[in-house]
Amino acid sequence: MQRYFLETFNSKITGQDAHHIKKVMRMNVGDEMIVCHNGHCFLSRLHQLEPEVTYTIDKELDKPKTLNITLIQGQPKHPKSEIVVKYATIFGASEIIFTTMQRSISKVDTDSNKLKRLTTIAKEASELAHRFDIPQLSFQKNLLTMDLSIYDLVLLADESEKAVTLEKALPNDFQNLKIAVIIGPEGGISDFERKALLSKNVVAITLGFNILPTEVASLYVLSYLSAKNA
Repeated sequence: MQRYFLETFNSKITGQDAHHIKKVMRMNVGDEMIVCHNGHCFLSRLHQLEPEVTYTIDKELDKPKTLNITLIQGQPKHPKSEIVVKYATIFGASEIIFTTMQRSISKVDTDSNKLKRLTTIAKEASELAHRFDIPQLSFQKNLLTMDLSIYDLVLLADESEKAVTLEKALPNDFQNLKIAVIIGPEGGISDFERKALLSKNVVAITLGFNILPTEVASLYVLSYLSAKNA
């Protein structure tokens, strides 16, 4: 069933969503759909298509228990950032932060148009995955100046770590924790960054024998946590 995330919750659907309903999905009055706003989703029906698209609510849907996971992604080359946003959203990231790291080839670009583009990708991915919310997106200019103390557990994907697996790093009550996952850019993290992060009680983990591309490495962690939470 088609799902739409609305910025305003006033029985009206406008903009690209209205265009999608009328021209792409070719929906009719009375068709069911799901509308979401501010973390809540509702089974709804199309009330009218002209002169504007409106809907009526049948009932609120039960929200599943989700994890609080922030992906801190070392800035990759374009268009890998779009791949990161799409699939990290589908696999359950609550927040996605792009940050410059020492081996980042591309630097963080805080241009509003780029953020708007990534937000649109996150919205579409959230609709596809039937999420109840859209992950928050932001940019940080330097990983090592970020305040990691706000997280209960910070995991660092580190190709130099061979013994500590994700399973070993997770406490029994991880479902109740605010977790951050740090993924390096192309080329991985530097020795300086590794030492600085470990001094802040960050836990280095291995993602297995194979080296994963930066744009998909987070999916290993997100899919594992999602499966453990099921």
